[in-house]
Amino acid sequence: MKTQSILLAALASAPVALAHTVFTDFYVDGMPQGDGVAMRMSPHADTAGSPIASLDSDDMACNVEGTKGVSRVQSVSDGALLTFEIRSWPDDPTKERLDRGHKGPCAVYLKKVTSAINDKGVGDGWFKLFDHGYNNATDRWCTDEIIDNNGLLSVNLPKGLEGGYYLARPEILALHAANSGDPQFYTGCAQIFLESSGSLVPEETVSIPGYVEYNQPATDFDIYNTDNSKYTVPGPSVAKLTAKSATSGSAAQTSQTEGKKPDGCLVENGNWCGLEVSSYSDESGCWASAEECWTQGKVCWSSAPPTGGAGCELWQTKCTGIQDACNAKNFNGPPNKGKVLTPAKKAIDVGEIMATVGGGVVDAPAPKTSATSKEAAQTSTPAKATSAAAAEEKEPSSSKAATPAKTTPAEAAAPKPTSSAADSYETGTEPEKEDATSAASSAPVYTITVKPSAPGAAPTQAGGQVCPKGWKCVTETVVVTQTVYVTAAYDSYKRSNVRHRRHGHRQ
Repeated sequence: MKTQSILLAALASAPVALAHTVFTDFYVDGMPQGDGVAMRMSPHADTAGSPIASLDSDDMACNVEGTKGVSRVQSVSDGALLTFEIRSWPDDPTKERLDRGHKGPCAVYLKKVTSAINDKGVGDGWFKLFDHGYNNATDRWCTDEIIDNNGLLSVNLPKGLEGGYYLARPEILALHAANSGDPQFYTGCAQIFLESSGSLVPEETVSIPGYVEYNQPATDFDIYNTDNSKYTVPGPSVAKLTAKSATSGSAAQTSQTEGKKPDGCLVENGNWCGLEVSSYSDESGCWASAEECWTQGKVCWSSAPPTGGAGCELWQTKCTGIQDACNAKNFNGPPNKGKVLTPAKKAIDVGEIMATVGGGVVDAPAPKTSATSKEAAQTSTPAKATSAAAAEEKEPSSSKAATPAKTTPAEAAAPKPTSSAADSYETGTEPEKEDATSAASSAPVYTITVKPSAPGAAPTQAGGQVCPKGWKCVTETVVVTQTVYVTAAYDSYKRSNVRHRRHGHRQ
């Protein structure tokens, strides 16, 4: 049998150039579903964090190539708490979640669909569950709340929604460049099955794309020279729900029939599952099972989402163990047959919960795993920025401190591939706030860009750029980092060794 040599680390590596943010995963009642599980995101690691290129694009529904669903659908209970996580680097939750200068509103939409996997997401049927823009009392945008809540956006599903398949769509709009015609939308879609006997449906729905346009007050707003309290969030109002008519003609879906986690899944990575290899009792069977394991591993790496291949690395240890047993002439296996290698998932404290009524945020008890804890969170208490952000945001001392997430998903904590991808990051500093009575507050904004001469080098001077008289100048620093990765060769050696050993017994 011909054995194709694969370099797992090489398959894992893809250039990453992330200057913004991406919705990477979601939690149900504080329980992580896993990085990339049941989540539509751009499959291109190098641009996964980029904003949607055009408001008229189908990408506005569920992100780049989001018209194609993933293989998993996660079940949620009636009234469940959904929490979406953003990361600037999809495979590394320890880095910043979104640059502080990306100020703007957020929202969560739902769309009832016949199939969460096959529905393209594009077109009519979307209704808004929640939105939040600017809070004049605290001088904070929705993005400030998400950043200070460790990148987590939480919202309760309305109790009594009609059961069945939905696409759940979180949305962030960054307005830092909206005044120059560049409103930056970030989105994605979670594929869920709502276990509910309720009958509530939205009175009205909207089409995505189509629900927002360029040159609207919500999309070309100047956050630097306009009173932010006058901002109105884009899109429709939060949907009014009504009992579904008995004569509507469509029956509610009562049981999930697609997207379930495969039985016997030993390792998860995104929407891929590793299944136990064939048992063996002789040398040829041993090497055949090793080959079977490596073949599954190749699929894992090739299908890994931008969140990385931590699960693929775990699977690789299983393949190596089988191979080692074959070399040791232990031909009864596989070793640790049926052992689940994916770390057990643990509920986390998701911090603030975005209220479903009236906007704003509320502090949440930890963790949110029961209806009692969710219902107890329906009071509006604005949160205070973390200490690092407090000076920048100039928060009132009376604001209540936000509770950051205490734990990240177990999948995110797993080691990353040794040959991960090159990162480059671009960030801009937020314009310094001025007194409202200052004449300079009405001055037009002029951006001075400061760039490094080479990756890793210190930024150069402003290149002779001088702040024009009568303008308010903003310095934007472009930081480029470059990481050199070395492809691990030991996997290639081990795979070639598999081939040698498998055929050696015939000589």
